[in-house]
Amino acid sequence: MPESLSTVERHRLVDEWANGVDLYDVPSVAALIQCGRRVPALRTAIRCGGHILTYAELYEQLDGGVTGSAGPTLDDLARLLTDIALAAETGALLVELGPTGTGLVPDAVAAAADDRRAVAADQRTCTVDRAFGTTDVRLLATQWDCTDAAVELLAALADGATLVLATEGQRAHPSALAALIANCAATHVVAGAETLAELAELPAALPTVRRWDVLGTTCPPKLAGLLRTLAPGSCAGFAYATPEYAGVAARGPLDGSGRLRPIPGARLLVLDSAMRPVAPGRPGAVYLGGAALAAELTDAAVGFTADPFVPGARLARTNLRGRWTADGWLVFDAVAAAVEIDYAAA
Repeated sequence: MPESLSTVERHRLVDEWANGVDLYDVPSVAALIQCGRRVPALRTAIRCGGHILTYAELYEQLDGGVTGSAGPTLDDLARLLTDIALAAETGALLVELGPTGTGLVPDAVAAAADDRRAVAADQRTCTVDRAFGTTDVRLLATQWDCTDAAVELLAALADGATLVLATEGQRAHPSALAALIANCAATHVVAGAETLAELAELPAALPTVRRWDVLGTTCPPKLAGLLRTLAPGSCAGFAYATPEYAGVAARGPLDGSGRLRPIPGARLLVLDSAMRPVAPGRPGAVYLGGAALAAELTDAAVGFTADPFVPGARLARTNLRGRWTADGWLVFDAVAAAVEIDYAAA
């Protein structure tokens, strides 16, 4: 029999701890894109390998012009930005974003980009001129898909920053990634925990980095100190991202504990096989919902279910197991992927 929960415990598990703070005044996709039009035209907007698109070239493509090829990665991303802008105007679903069989609404991408902007501004030491933008160089060093890159690009454009996409070869070799960070003078680096753990073992100096965003579900305890050694004065945060949710769904301190809380607009639940909340300290299946959740295209979309506690809301079932700590932090179980749950009983 399941452990009975008091009214206070149940409220904490399905309302207080499960929900990030309410979203406030999130700019629209159109507003985010419009910000980039004020930025100096010759500034690099996106870079990948030897290819670049300046702000002028990117916006010419966005406005229907032809600037010549900048390579498949950047041209595809420019076309995706055009699709996002059009979907925002028409209210269409972004079918090519999100996991297979689902899509994303433009508002979900905008909410994720707004969160990214807030995190990027955390270590900013100067006032930003809205007509000039920032001097940020934000480097994405993950096996990025269209959703990740689109969120990062929208956030960068709104701030007048430059987005650098690490190639597969640069991601695979720590020394090549370190050289890329140094050569482009990256100020923000987004990468998986394993990638940064390998990078941190190098005898390198990367003084331009102000913030490290570490993605994963577990993290080496010593990583934060190693990253600060690479970039003195930098800070680091731990984050959970999943294809079912645009951008990051939860963040926490990079202290080796792996503890996380949902970001503004996100919702995280730990449930048993009958879709009931489990008590703090006990393991359960992790479900995800909120403002940037992917949309279902059909009723047969795999992994989505109704939220049993919020009428009309939906949840995505992740492949992870976790538990709440006594003070309201979510911690993933290391054996999450190996545990099978009888969802037929739900």
